[in-house]
Amino acid sequence: MLGEYIRSLLVILLETTGLYTLMKYPTVFGFITYLFSHFIASLLLATMVAGILKIFYKYPYRHALILSFSIFFFLGPFAVLFGVIVFIYTKISKAPLPIKEVNYELVFSARILSEKRRLGEGSLRFAKVKDLERVVYFTKFYHPLTVRFFKELLFSDNDELRLLANSYLKNAEKYLQELIYELERILESQDLGKDVKFFVCRALAFLNWDVYYLGFMEEQIAKKYLDNAKEYVIKALEIKEDPSLYMLMGRMELISGVYRKAYEHFKRALDLGMEPVKVLPYLLEALYKLRDFKELKQVSEKYRGTYSVNPKRMALISAWV
Repeated sequence: MLGEYIRSLLVILLETTGLYTLMKYPTVFGFITYLFSHFIASLLLATMVAGILKIFYKYPYRHALILSFSIFFFLGPFAVLFGVIVFIYTKISKAPLPIKEVNYELVFSARILSEKRRLGEGSLRFAKVKDLERVVYFTKFYHPLTVRFFKELLFSDNDELRLLANSYLKNAEKYLQELIYELERILESQDLGKDVKFFVCRALAFLNWDVYYLGFMEEQIAKKYLDNAKEYVIKALEIKEDPSLYMLMGRMELISGVYRKAYEHFKRALDLGMEPVKVLPYLLEALYKLRDFKELKQVSEKYRGTYSVNPKRMALISAWV
């Protein structure tokens, strides 16, 4: 962060020095000196701004660098001064959310306590899929059930279905892996401010969780991503507390069988203002696993009117309230 402020001051110094030289020596020498100072200042500022455009707005770094430099160089000293002010403002204010950020809380889904088929429940696989378009429709979704469905299609007798399933699984996993690699590279190679570092660690935590939760890999391999997700949650929470991160850590501890820690994380998420409808199913499950039925009943009564379509929570509420 300090290095960025020093570079900003250097940009201002170069620009003002060039202007001062031009005004004091209105000759060819003064003009060339100004152009050189303005060129260096514009290039230095463009390298800083291009990094922000790349992280938050997904611009390729080269394109962002060329665009930023062109604006600062050809629009003159006022553009450079404005660019410095905006750059410093982004550093001292709260980091903006990236475009099209995924709201991961909305895709959190219940893990049913028993995944066996029950009376009246439909099968997860199609007996015979004759219409390819019906299967293509499911490629729009990323969910453990969808991933499991396409894994089953890998053994289909239909060549087109096998190719489609293989393409879906391969591309989805590759997309997540590339995002993780890119964010890890940014985290290791750049001097990031606290807000940006928090955002990157938070994104890495959820991406590693997605790889584990969606079920692309075998459990032994996927566990590495679960451990990575926990590490990035801890790093992000060291910078700033966030209810969604406590929620995520609680879910991971719940899966790992550490129910007391899971309960504590879910409680902290509620205390920080996370919507009860998102936390309660997992909070109640943790209490049920701990056999803390007294606390389970108290929590159920406290949030009795909270709407939820989660079958685990509804079953526990009906049993204890």
